[in-house]
Amino acid sequence: MTPSAGMPARPIAVLVEREGLGDVLLKLPLLRAIARGFPDCPIWWISTHQTDMAGPLRQFMPGELAVVREHAGLGKPLREAARRLREYPGFSLIFDTRSRIANVWLARHILAHEKFFCCLPGYFLSSARPPGRFTRPRHIGERALSLAQAALGAAADASGALEATTAARQAAQAVLPEGPLYVGLGVGSRNARKNWPIEKFAELSRSLSGRGMAPVLLLGPREIERAEAIRAAVPAFASVDLTGSSAGSGSFDFTIAIAERLAVVVANDSGTGHLFAAAGRPIVSLFGPTDPRRWAPFAPLRKTLWAREFGGEAMECIPPQAVSAAVEEILGRTGFAAMPSRMPR
Repeated sequence: MTPSAGMPARPIAVLVEREGLGDVLLKLPLLRAIARGFPDCPIWWISTHQTDMAGPLRQFMPGELAVVREHAGLGKPLREAARRLREYPGFSLIFDTRSRIANVWLARHILAHEKFFCCLPGYFLSSARPPGRFTRPRHIGERALSLAQAALGAAADASGALEATTAARQAAQAVLPEGPLYVGLGVGSRNARKNWPIEKFAELSRSLSGRGMAPVLLLGPREIERAEAIRAAVPAFASVDLTGSSAGSGSFDFTIAIAERLAVVVANDSGTGHLFAAAGRPIVSLFGPTDPRRWAPFAPLRKTLWAREFGGEAMECIPPQAVSAAVEEILGRTGFAAMPSRMPR
């Protein structure tokens, strides 16, 4: 979309529902693809409810992201949503990632636009389908990205990784100096049902250490409160407070910098796991009650282990031996051997 000479580009709108950290990061490939495919158009990110895109994470997003609005009230009641929609300017393109047909229909018929793309079943109400597709992907992130493919009429460039600042990298290097082959252990999540048992992380950590690797405990806000107990239970080369408080750096910035120093990460289905994947780390992703076919993180290299593959739905069904083997497989595929001298920069 190229504006007429002397005319500013009409913005692009991305409509979302409610987004935690993982939800935002699953849509990051869509944002990158739009920013690259339509570089002259500023992007508006409009959330019906809360979105983590409006928080500290935004500073790491593509510069084309011009406006982020949360609590936009574009859901129920529909009469109020219609009133709010009429307050928006015209858009060149609209990408509606929501799944409620009434809300999508309302946005399509009220918002002024040139083309409208949505991922309802069969791409109903969308101006176009992705080339060669008649059904939407099951994976939430791939489903969103398919809208950029529909708009471009071709494959979309969604490559890239979140990058830390120089200050955060210096803080991370002080915590994890050059030398060992670091393997991150993301032991927590927002929902306790999605957590692999600590005793299994302990068994994994001992196994990795015995193979010449340096396990690193990754402790988010929910784990910091019980950090001493976790450290006592899980032998590790180091433990890292991902809130960034001890490093004097913002939590997202510091977490991304720590990610850059890890060869691979083992993590539960969590926002932290998604963040490490978005920072370009290979990941062994552990799933139990949630479905990895829908929620697995985007990562340059990923091995997903689902409890159902081992006879149940509870996280404890996943054996440490399978996780250790997955770590070894990823290290082999990335060219790193379990030797301290092979630590990536």
